[in-house]
Amino acid sequence: MSNLSQKRMNKIIFTSFKELLTTKKFSDISITMIANQALIHRNTVYHHFTDKYDLLNKYIEYEAQNFPIDFSDFKNHPFKNIHDLLVNSFEKITSYQKDDHDFNLIIQNGFLRLIVNAQKDDQIFWFIGKIGSILLWNEFHNNYYELIRDYQALDEIYQTGIFPNVD
Repeated sequence: MSNLSQKRMNKIIFTSFKELLTTKKFSDISITMIANQALIHRNTVYHHFTDKYDLLNKYIEYEAQNFPIDFSDFKNHPFKNIHDLLVNSFEKITSYQKDDHDFNLIIQNGFLRLIVNAQKDDQIFWFIGKIGSILLWNEFHNNYYELIRDYQALDEIYQTGIFPNVD
């Protein structure tokens, strides 16, 4: 398959996948549903992606290519940077998928990978560890803070290193 044909097919699959993500929970979406939405055979989807998790990871990369990411202030306000990327590229999807645990983990990890790749500095892993700790703390507290709505509070935790009492 030529590069242009592959790009075209990926775009068709991504578009269909995005449409499904705005109407169905990620955990309920199947490869067959994606293929039906794209009007292609499910084997075609499997030819391009190993499973729906691989498709979601590649979709994150695809969307990020269309959004200029400015990480110059990332080390001071990482949650604002993540917020801006989510809102500009994924707002409708993330608002619909906010209760889907698998989706949210993949999105968080996908954005962290994008951030690491954009920085080209191994020191970024220390910052990512801190972000991961805050996200894990938040998960242990029943996601008290919502990543999109409460990014400023999450940045404050990041900057101060102090977890508020949310019990």
